Amino acid sequence: MFDVQAIESLFSLLVPLLFGAGAVATGLATNQSNLLARSLTFKLAFVSALAAAIGSWWWPVDGVWFSHAPLASIMLLLITLLGMVLGRFSERYLAGDPGQRRFMIWLQVILASVAMIAITNHLLVFLVSWIAISVSLHQLLMFFPDRPRAALAAHKKFIFARIAEFCLALAFLLLYVQYDTPFIDRILVQVSGATEVPAGAQIAAVLMAVAALLKCAQMPFHGWLIQVVESPTPVSALLHAGVVNLGGFLMILMAPLISEVSAAQWLLLAVAGPTAVFASLVMMTRISIKVRLAWSTCSQMGWMLVECALGLYELALLHLVAHSAYKAHTFLNAGNTVELSMKKRLVTVNEPGAKQWLAAAALAGLFMLPTVFLSNETSTAHMFSWLVPGIALTILLSEFLSAGGGVVTVGRGLIIGAAFWALYWLQKTFFGIVLAPPESQASLLEVVFVAALIAILVRGYYQIRYHRFSPAGARLYRFLFAAGYLDEWSTRLTLKIWPAKLPDVVRPRAVVSVSSTSGSRESA
Repeated sequence: MFDVQAIESLFSLLVPLLFGAGAVATGLATNQSNLLARSLTFKLAFVSALAAAIGSWWWPVDGVWFSHAPLASIMLLLITLLGMVLGRFSERYLAGDPGQRRFMIWLQVILASVAMIAITNHLLVFLVSWIAISVSLHQLLMFFPDRPRAALAAHKKFIFARIAEFCLALAFLLLYVQYDTPFIDRILVQVSGATEVPAGAQIAAVLMAVAALLKCAQMPFHGWLIQVVESPTPVSALLHAGVVNLGGFLMILMAPLISEVSAAQWLLLAVAGPTAVFASLVMMTRISIKVRLAWSTCSQMGWMLVECALGLYELALLHLVAHSAYKAHTFLNAGNTVELSMKKRLVTVNEPGAKQWLAAAALAGLFMLPTVFLSNETSTAHMFSWLVPGIALTILLSEFLSAGGGVVTVGRGLIIGAAFWALYWLQKTFFGIVLAPPESQASLLEVVFVAALIAILVRGYYQIRYHRFSPAGARLYRFLFAAGYLDEWSTRLTLKIWPAKLPDVVRPRAVVSVSSTSGSRESA
């Protein structure tokens, strides 16, 4: 007989070990371009993650030091897949760069640390891996140390990361003292079986919510995320696809505790909700593709934390996976994204009329109502989770109907709408079955608060999209373009509390040439 638990744990542990071994081998290798060895490392890591996932789904076992839950398997597969793509892209992107070896070392250290967070069942190992990710990411953000904006962003990120780590360490200490065990699954079992959450555990939940908000770059601690576009494109892809969403993963992992502490839920709503709305609207004013994507990440992280606050953890996991895949592709494909964005600017935007809005709402309702009844969900939060994509689908279909083009355009819009809704329903249902989260206990007041935020977002979108050049639209556009000057205040306060010596801006020296005929001087 063989020990299934030991085999599954071995495959899970192989992933961070392979990335760690790859980092060491890259540092020791004498050949700068040992492409074959590094490529093999990434592929073996993905195969190990796949084997661990299959094993955990076919032969579910209870782990001690390692988690064999579906959440761990999904995260491990996502990490290794992104690592394989980023590793291959970085080999070509940084070919010939003197810092390529250093980049590949820290990339693999980050991947190993994220993989360890995904599989560990121990509070201390989780905390150490969390810190290792922040330290390694700082090295990549400073890949070009002579760039002032990159240095400023890394400095702010360094400070906020230390605050998040302190909050997380204190939260884990409180959980250990309260439940007398360092193992996460045993803590969550005790939380689920108790009639009331102790005060120490409630404080720990609030501290973890603070750590998640800082990790997800929520306002007013968001500026560093916008400024790290100074770093190489693979760093941006890694950050936006696999690191910044760790706050959401922490909330999903600790769902049984977070769902019982209303203070933690309201903290997430009060900070992440306005951030999501504001960042979504600011994104519409940006011209630079990478900056627009950075604001998009800030917004999407906010919505993911709002979903956690409402108890929609399966939707938050879907959001995490979809956002990771989308942002990795978009950043690595930034060149084509620029071309696509320029083409979109040439398309005339037609404001939908009342008939188009009503027709679009009716069509969205036809897609929405059957899935609502089939889902058999009765809580207010879950009903609301179907309404929000219904609003998005209404906006999409209204623009298709207002574009003209006859039956072909309308038919295309209906096909896209049907595909959008079917994919959303299937994925949401799948993650709900796999994750089996605790039942949502969001109050009516929390749902109304989020509904008000959605209404503000839709109103702002309408103003910027269709009435940008009106007096009210112009004022709103200017305010959003300045992003409320929140980052300026945050930066000033940060540098006042913890000053940083930033590199000087290197300006090109004037080239002076003396004409042999006239003796005149020309400078360039």
